[in-house]
Amino acid sequence: MNREERRREEKLRGTESGAAASAGLREAQLHHQAGRLDDAQRAYEQLITRSPLQPDALHGLGLLLYRRGNLRDALTRLAQARAADARNPVYCFNHGVVLQRAGLLPDAIDAYTRAIQLNPRYIEPRTNLGNIYRESGRLAEARATYEQVLAINPDHAEGHNNLGVVLKAQRQLDAAADEYRKAIALKPAHAEAHNNLGLVLLEQGHVDEAIRCFERALQAQPGYGTALYNLGIAWIWREDIPRALRCFADTAKAKYAHGRPVTDSGVFRSRVKHDAEQIGYLFERGLLGEEWRGYHEALLRLRERLKPAPGTASPNRVAIAPADLQPVAPSFNRLLYIAPCDPIAEGALSPDLDHAAIEARYLASQPEVVFIDGLLSEDALRRLREFCWTSTIWKKDYENGYIGAFLGDGFASPLLLQISEELRRRLPRIFGTHRLTQAWAFKHDSARRGLNIHADAAAVNVNFWITPDEANLNPESGGLVVWDKEAPRDWDFKTYNSDKARGSIYDWLTSQGAKEIKIPYRANRAVLFNSDLFHETDDIAFKEGLTNRRINITLLYGHRHRP
Repeated sequence: MNREERRREEKLRGTESGAAASAGLREAQLHHQAGRLDDAQRAYEQLITRSPLQPDALHGLGLLLYRRGNLRDALTRLAQARAADARNPVYCFNHGVVLQRAGLLPDAIDAYTRAIQLNPRYIEPRTNLGNIYRESGRLAEARATYEQVLAINPDHAEGHNNLGVVLKAQRQLDAAADEYRKAIALKPAHAEAHNNLGLVLLEQGHVDEAIRCFERALQAQPGYGTALYNLGIAWIWREDIPRALRCFADTAKAKYAHGRPVTDSGVFRSRVKHDAEQIGYLFERGLLGEEWRGYHEALLRLRERLKPAPGTASPNRVAIAPADLQPVAPSFNRLLYIAPCDPIAEGALSPDLDHAAIEARYLASQPEVVFIDGLLSEDALRRLREFCWTSTIWKKDYENGYIGAFLGDGFASPLLLQISEELRRRLPRIFGTHRLTQAWAFKHDSARRGLNIHADAAAVNVNFWITPDEANLNPESGGLVVWDKEAPRDWDFKTYNSDKARGSIYDWLTSQGAKEIKIPYRANRAVLFNSDLFHETDDIAFKEGLTNRRINITLLYGHRHRP
């Protein structure tokens, strides 16, 4: 065979090899698109074995692994795809998506920035880059990035909605509303933009218009939980409590009134401990049927299995196989029992409260911090305790060991909303025009600590405690520590309400010469304070047992930075 014949044969073999690789890639991609992930993964891996630097195969396998939740291997393959073809902006963008999902935000920013450099008109990486900046509190950079998106495409509905979110965070409410309206004009069924416009209008006091926005959001996206919750808040402001309660009940049912399997790969020891105690208490009281007996036994077994070794400091959240969680799925996915908690005709607040004296003390204090003993009537206190002890609404877990229930989780009750409205009406010099914006309760585990230092995005904070005093092992502690300095006006919510910010908050307070105000725990004691003030749970030491758990209830009124 002469040289020319050998050259033609090698070219033919190369063509056949290239054709085989293309066919293999098409096969893998067809399996991938059809959802046949096992077949797709095998096809991608076979192709990579033959051609280790085939960028489309590396990229496709990375996306498949991401879809399967294998972030580590997905990142490896996507990085290899970028190395094999450094000029492909799509590879950079998708690498950024997975980096962002993995919490590697600086690397995600670099990947998105590189995608934009390769294709300056590529909108998706600009959008995600703006989202990272916004969620990190870098509002000026987020705003500039979203404005760049709109300079490329003025008709980008999502860009207008995103810019509106930043403008609202920057307290430019009229400009935010204009952006939301532009998004809606471009995409009339943009449920999030309708909801966001409703929030601005509600904060501006246009309650009826806000209600219409939330209703339009629900028309565009039936079952949209955020809009349904916000509609409930708006009905409170409209003083239509029955409608508000229906919205909150529907929100909770959509989240928890089902029996889907638990898919999370982790569980909190404190949650399992509480649920085992609570279900046992419900059986003792005859409030649960025998069909849940097996579930209670599974909870007890899991609690024993998760107990840390004596004398060891173990994390609260632990990894566990999803199959091992299935016997306790109802704890996470169902509202097994909601106790009645009706309003009280003669009033929920104690008749002995001196409203004028409370207002005078609050307005004269600098900063605004007062506590009230004997907040609720005995009947209201009894009903609220019963509701919190027996209702299986405690679904929000925290590493510190406390568990939470919010209005949209089943915590909303006629009595709670009665208390919130009576406070506002009987103390008008404190609350002014501020209306309820959020409410929650936390149950604490004495083996762990309470809430870390933070401030709340509201104007007035009401924090009251309902657990009997005999449960508290240290009457000089167990309450609240409020610092006499407000969160800086240029700090956003994530900055002053994040566990990651604890060190910087304490450093800032020290630099300002801040002093702490300690209010010891007492049952039926309420602390009213300016919600911008930093505060944290004091050291707690309560007896073990369901009815001994420290329970605090928080009501937030108004919005930060509003007079």
